Amino acid sequence: MIYTTAGRPTSSSIEEAKRLAHTYNGHYINRRKRSVNELLNETQQPILVVGNNKLVLYVDSREPIFFHPNSAMFRCKSLMKGNSDPFVEACGLREGMSLLDCTAGLASDSIVGSLATGSSGMVDACEGSLLGILLQEGLKKWKTGNEQIDAAMSRVSITLKRYEEVLPTIPDNAYDVVYFDPMFEETILQSDGVQGIRNVAIYDDLTIEMVKEAKRVARKRIVLKDFWKSDRFDQLGFDQQIRKTSKFHYGIIEL
Repeated sequence: MIYTTAGRPTSSSIEEAKRLAHTYNGHYINRRKRSVNELLNETQQPILVVGNNKLVLYVDSREPIFFHPNSAMFRCKSLMKGNSDPFVEACGLREGMSLLDCTAGLASDSIVGSLATGSSGMVDACEGSLLGILLQEGLKKWKTGNEQIDAAMSRVSITLKRYEEVLPTIPDNAYDVVYFDPMFEETILQSDGVQGIRNVAIYDDLTIEMVKEAKRVARKRIVLKDFWKSDRFDQLGFDQQIRKTSKFHYGIIEL
């Protein structure tokens, strides 16, 4: 991946772009007033642009992608008021529990899970696409103005690998809950209004082998989020939780 700066870079943004390129084994390119499209055509590689307190990922000339807590902020604030959250309820998350989010995406569920499990809990998340770099950097640096939400974000640990690589290496009974929210087409069309992730999303299907690994790794529960018409709930042995007002349902395997 190519790392560069916004059109009018500062010395600090140049240094940050160089740091990121070194950290993630990419290549830094001086912007030199060239447009992003020019750089895309020239390099034929994804480009991460370092702006003012913001990282923007361009995979092609279509919609760019950037990290923002999005709906997680609204959900966290609702939880803090004592309201329920369907994801938290499906996972049965409580203070001090541990969660492995196998498909982080833009980390909305991981952030909410971190708030629900608190400072004594643990949330680890896998993201094998280029989104992982945005998450790893954004979760550390983004400030929402709410200390409790910021702390929850900072506690989420991102692994820059696909869960298929990670799950087999994890010891037995390492987490209370293992969660899957694969990037199927229906998920992307409804994902917080961020259409750009369609260009970097991993579309591989969840397999029975990975569900078996999750059963080994999880102590209490495995949870799958999928389109309400999906046959994966039955195929993979999940108990589908019907939500009449939602296009997405949760499936649960109790252990």
